Amino acid sequence: MSSNRVPNKSKKKSGGSKRNTSDKSIKRELLFAEDGQQYGKVTKRLGDGRFEVLCLSDGQMRLAHVRGKLWKRVWIQQSDLVLLGLRAFQDQKSDIVHKFTSDEERQLATVGEIPGGLDVHELDPAYQDQRTRAVDGPCRAGFLPDDEDFGFDLAD
Repeated sequence: MSSNRVPNKSKKKSGGSKRNTSDKSIKRELLFAEDGQQYGKVTKRLGDGRFEVLCLSDGQMRLAHVRGKLWKRVWIQQSDLVLLGLRAFQDQKSDIVHKFTSDEERQLATVGEIPGGLDVHELDPAYQDQRTRAVDGPCRAGFLPDDEDFGFDLAD
């Protein structure tokens, strides 16, 4: 019995994902901030490609939107270092132009472009208040306990 099928002599696999499986270890050129651009750290994800970003040069919180070229190609998380394109007509809004990897972040810190060992939460005063406030036990009820509530005897 003969078959009408032509034998596949190519080494290419059929089926499966057709995604670009390029090598992620390729070094890319380090980008520096130009006029109208600033470095920023992502503090909060707001959804729909919007983020709350802390600008490192002036310490101002801005609403940042992912640029269309990066949309669904670059995934941005909290505490990532990004390059922002500032808007001339809206000071509180900006566009995310580039996301830096951790290696590029270290290189920028050694060059002196950004402060080294920067933690986003160190600069955010709202986070500092949140960290020092207790939310469990009697503090949640609206009063702060003193030593008598814990049964400590100060006379000893």
